[in-house]
Amino acid sequence: MRSRTNQIIIRLSDEELADLNEKVSRVRGSRERFIRQCISGAAIREAPSVDVPKLIYEVRRVGASLNRILIIANAKGLLEVPELRRAMERNRELEVRIVDAYTKD
Repeated sequence: MRSRTNQIIIRLSDEELADLNEKVSRVRGSRERFIRQCISGAAIREAPSVDVPKLIYEVRRVGASLNRILIIANAKGLLEVPELRRAMERNRELEVRIVDAYTKD
C-alpha cells in the first residue's frame, strides 16, 4: 500500500511548467520528488556531470599511488618525505571535497 495517499492538483502556466521541468532536469529526478524536497527544505543539488565519477576515480588512484610510493620510501629508508605526506593529505582533502559536493545528504 502506498504511504503517500494525499494528492494535490495545481495548475501552472506554460512558463511555470517549463521552469519547473528545467530545474528538475538539472537534478535528475522526478517532479514529484523535486517538489517534496522543496517542501521539506532539503538541500537540492544539481546532479554531477558524467565526468565527476571519473574525476573521483582518478583522484583516488593518485592517492593510492602516492601511498604506495610513501610505503616503499619508508620501508627502504630512502628519505624523509614530508612533501609527499603533504601531497597525500591535500589529495585526501580534495577527494572529500569533491565527494561532498556531489553526493546527496
